[in-house]
Amino acid sequence: MRLKTSLLKEPKHILFSCVGWTTADELYSCSDDHQIMKWNLLTSETTRVVKLPDDIYPIDLHWFPRSVGGKKQSHAESFVLTSSDGKSI
Repeated sequence: MRLKTSLLKEPKHILFSCVGWTTADELYSCSDDHQIMKWNLLTSETTRVVKLPDDIYPIDLHWFPRSVGGKKQSHAESFVLTSSDGKSI
């Protein structure tokens, strides 16, 4: 397994709190800047998905994609985000 790292010209987060992969080339990240960002590793595109309330500080993220084991699920993608105050979103 190889891990390729790179630096962006313009940082998107100050400091990552957690990441969740949906596919081999796409991931979601959270940070203390109250944002959830979507990263496409093939095109280097980054988009903000959600701006969290200012009192939410994420500490963990689990992403559950629609397809598991190559089979499409009937429900939409789901994720669980936990924060430092014990809340789950």
